Amino acid sequence: MKNTATTLSPWIFFLLVFLISLPVYVFGLVPPYSLLMVFNPFIAASILTCRKTGWDGVRRLWGRSFDYKQIRRKIWYLPLIFLISAMTILQYGLMRLMGVSIPGLQFPLLMMPVYFLVFFLLAIGEEVGWSGYALDPLQDRWGALPAGIILGTVWALWHLVPYALANAPLWVAGQCVVTVLIRILMVWLYNNTGRSVFGMILFHAMINMGSVPDYGFLYDPVLVSVILAVAVAAVVFLWGPVTLARYRYA
Repeated sequence: MKNTATTLSPWIFFLLVFLISLPVYVFGLVPPYSLLMVFNPFIAASILTCRKTGWDGVRRLWGRSFDYKQIRRKIWYLPLIFLISAMTILQYGLMRLMGVSIPGLQFPLLMMPVYFLVFFLLAIGEEVGWSGYALDPLQDRWGALPAGIILGTVWALWHLVPYALANAPLWVAGQCVVTVLIRILMVWLYNNTGRSVFGMILFHAMINMGSVPDYGFLYDPVLVSVILAVAVAAVVFLWGPVTLARYRYA
């Protein structure tokens, strides 16, 4: 029997996601209004899954949002939760070394649970589509690293209009690179957590936790892209580009 993942079409999914997102592009919506598009991958994946396997397939797809039991090796919760936080701290340290003026750190502790809940719900809207629908057929066809690059590039292009309308060109370029590199790391985590979509939703929420709230210093995607490039290079070397899941020194 043919693998279900290989019967899915990520290219039709990408096209549908962009078509559904056209109103956001046409009306030039920027954050927070561009958040209207975050559930478009969820909608597109649900429509295509329903056409392919009916409502039973849709329920299985939605159920992957909480497939935490797939994460059998609990040590992988460490990078899922703390990797982006560590990179945010590293960005702060590098900015200090570079002499960037930082008036003072801010920690909105009372708001952090609220932020996390909002970001987790928004991440469901994206990752049910990107990770739950599109990633497996891309990996089956191209392998892990190319799949991460392809999906990350589509992810960046999908965000490009809101990025460009609200930010300077250098920021946009840096953020597009960050988006691709982050997706490669997400493929690595996905493949090492039993292909858990819940894990990707959790990690996606932590990405926003590390970049959206005001911690007293500006998020700099150009600097972050350098940090991420080093991390991705290490991951590819240690786990291999084909699966990103075969640890070299196991």
